[in-house]
Amino acid sequence: FFNSRTQNEGHPKWFVLGVGQVIKGLDIAMMNMCPGEKRKVTIPPSLAYGQQGYAQGKIPPNATLIFEIELYAVNKGPRSVEAFNQIDKDSDKKLSELEISQYLKEEFARDGKKRHPSVHDEILADIFKKNDHDGDGFISAKEYNVYQHDEL
Repeated sequence: FFNSRTQNEGHPKWFVLGVGQVIKGLDIAMMNMCPGEKRKVTIPPSLAYGQQGYAQGKIPPNATLIFEIELYAVNKGPRSVEAFNQIDKDSDKKLSELEISQYLKEEFARDGKKRHPSVHDEILADIFKKNDHDGDGFISAKEYNVYQHDEL
């Protein structure tokens, strides 16, 4: 999760990096930033709002955007090593359908929203369709997209 002051009247804004919550240019520019780091980035229209612009003329078509970014904090997201290990109950470094099913049940119970039982099965099937690239019935750490790195 990353933080921006571009909106919210000067208050930091939190968002998940790399999932399309911000323009592609910011997703790219903020990769590998560390808390406290500042960057000035220039983003071409092709990685911003392109020919259509944004917000009824606030950002005109074909605009090049310049951002001064300061990263305040990073929180571990759902694709962290910690999340993978939490789901991997038998510690075999791969996620089975049963492990992910149990995790989904726990998450659904935690948020308290009422859902039709079929939603669980649909989400589970979608997770495997999108993540079990080799079709072996398990989601490996690589398929889960877990990246470990050393802190400086």
